[in-house]
Amino acid sequence: MKYDSKLNHHQNLLAWKQHSMRIKGTDYDSLNEAEKNWLRGLNDLLLKIEKKFYPIMATMDRELTERVDDQSDWMKDFNLERVITFYLREDDSEYEVDDDNVLIQIYDMYFESEDLDVEYSEGRFSGEKHCYLYHQLYDHFHLDWRDLLRIGSLYVEIKIDEQSGMLQLSPISEFITRRSQKVDQIG
Repeated sequence: MKYDSKLNHHQNLLAWKQHSMRIKGTDYDSLNEAEKNWLRGLNDLLLKIEKKFYPIMATMDRELTERVDDQSDWMKDFNLERVITFYLREDDSEYEVDDDNVLIQIYDMYFESEDLDVEYSEGRFSGEKHCYLYHQLYDHFHLDWRDLLRIGSLYVEIKIDEQSGMLQLSPISEFITRRSQKVDQIG
């Protein structure tokens, strides 16, 4: 299974959940050592991404908050999110040359209180410590270990959605009155 471009993000996540309920999941202990090492490397990479992008997003959050607090700035609110897109390996059976080949996407909103030192593993993985992004893939998005092994590359984006808030317009009657006053002044 992979992302279906005809579905939106939430529909794709629901499809992954339904898919995971239909198949028998791979037991982590049944993986060979090379597969476990590859998954540990993925976890390490995702932890590096967390540690690299969290400070960047914290700085952006402070700058955007200053703009919101500045009454002369048009921006009244914002959303700040990190999007990580995971792509299939080219040798995957579902890989298509003319397709985006997205396996899954993670959309994370930035929250100031994020704790990068929290480790997720619940003691299920022989003492392995998992970062939050890795934990999301298998626990929140219901990817099987075999699905994680299908990842060939990933792409990280930081998206800022600047919002003006509601801008009030003068009633049309005010505009007509002002315009007719200007015409009278000219004439």
